[in-house]
Amino acid sequence: MEPLSTKKSRRDRNMKESSRVSYMTEVMEPQIWKSFPEDLFEHVLARLPIATIIRFRVVCQQWNNLITSQGFSQHSCVQVSQAIPWFYITFEDNYRVMYDPFEERWYYDPNIFGIPILPVSSAGGLVCFFDFYYRDLYVCNSLTQCFKKLPAGSIKRWGRLGMTVNGIEGFKVLRLDDYVREYEIYDSVTKNWGHLAKVPECIKRPGYISFNPVSIDDTLYFMQTRPTGIVSCNTSTGVWTQHLIQAPLYSSNLELAESGGQIMLVGLLTENNVTCVCIWKVQKVTFLLKEVDRRQFSEFRGKSVSLACLGNKGLLLCYLTSNNMYYMVTYNVATRKWVKVCLPHGREPHAENRVLMHGTAFQPCLTAMP
Repeated sequence: MEPLSTKKSRRDRNMKESSRVSYMTEVMEPQIWKSFPEDLFEHVLARLPIATIIRFRVVCQQWNNLITSQGFSQHSCVQVSQAIPWFYITFEDNYRVMYDPFEERWYYDPNIFGIPILPVSSAGGLVCFFDFYYRDLYVCNSLTQCFKKLPAGSIKRWGRLGMTVNGIEGFKVLRLDDYVREYEIYDSVTKNWGHLAKVPECIKRPGYISFNPVSIDDTLYFMQTRPTGIVSCNTSTGVWTQHLIQAPLYSSNLELAESGGQIMLVGLLTENNVTCVCIWKVQKVTFLLKEVDRRQFSEFRGKSVSLACLGNKGLLLCYLTSNNMYYMVTYNVATRKWVKVCLPHGREPHAENRVLMHGTAFQPCLTAMP
């Protein structure tokens, strides 16, 4: 992965440089560390951030062999779950980047496919990509660059796509043609698409469900407009459900996110010409909304604002745009902390070229295999 620069204030750069100099002055005693047990190295490394583990591969050949060994991948690394998700984003000029919120760093993702693709969903450390030229689907571990092209199914239209985990090592991909109300599900265990099935008639207007679902275990949840609600599909049983919700007054750009197995609703709330990003928790049984937090953005006062939101494992990435203005921020559901995110250098939108964003939140995992 190639790290990208971001525009930061002089104060932030000075603080980071001071921290780095302080770290470099610390001395590691060779007499202590030369006899450090190798198995403990594995447990220590497995608890470091993913980006740090990747960088440690270039320290020496011994560490590279350890990190890439089957034992480290299948035992030490699997036992330690990376709590903070990453975000995979594609801008409108097919510029693909990944954002690590722990280190607050962007990484450029080279085009290993050789064709324009869009990230559409993720599950279990894997990201599902859609080739909108040839209508093909790819599943990829964006950290290891290991990918697999899925076999062709019966549905060829863009439609709606979603991805869920299937057991310990598998995954499933849902493909929905909302025009003819047909769907099929790919199973990585059987390596086949299931037979075409019809969306039940009780699901009204499937053409109004969102393109950015969230997954909890083996179930996909889609935001729906007209009527406002949440449509779900269990990829194991094929059962579809639809729950209507009461959209908050003056709300817009509503999107779903996930936090600890709980569905969250994120959207814009505009009152008295002041725009807020508001977050609600969706009650599991009643599907009633309970406000969790909100933040005002005075920069957009009196302006028309659009919002794109990606969310997984309790961390949300919100991207607000209005003509030549933009603002990107993360929100931690557990700590209720908002953190401004600087775009990669050169990605700032202009009035004549508004930057659009496609993306997905994914769980960084070196051991996930497509």
